Amino acid sequence: MKRLIVLFLVASSFAACTTQPDKIADSSDTASTPDQEVNDQIVKTMCFHKLAGTANQDTTSIKLIVKGDQVSGDFGHYPKEKDRRVGKITAINDGKLIKGVWVYMQEGISDTLQIEFKLVGEKLVQKNYTVDAKTGREVFSEASVFNIEFDKVSCKD
Repeated sequence: MKRLIVLFLVASSFAACTTQPDKIADSSDTASTPDQEVNDQIVKTMCFHKLAGTANQDTTSIKLIVKGDQVSGDFGHYPKEKDRRVGKITAINDGKLIKGVWVYMQEGISDTLQIEFKLVGEKLVQKNYTVDAKTGREVFSEASVFNIEFDKVSCKD
């Protein structure tokens, strides 16, 4: 828990000092990003994409940069004709799950959400949220399961 709080504080500080991207890699204009070796560790970059909605008009894109057990990256949700959420991920990969914090902007306001992902073959699967009736915030609950699937795509440079 302490590690998650520290990650949250670091991510919040990082988000306050950077500008948010307008859009993350789109599968229609991506190019392959090879793994790189930095400080004797392999840095792996992976990108994922999901289309949803009645006519596949809502887009969610994720770019993960994995270095050892540290994960960072970009996460953007772009629903058609609704308010988008775009921000940065700071997380830890324990070999089974990627857990961390997503610091994002929505309607000009910075906010955070816990995130949990797991890699399953060529897919990234996200744990879903429920809404806390008291606070109105999205949270993980006992009913939360890994059921939001993203397809792997090549990354844009």
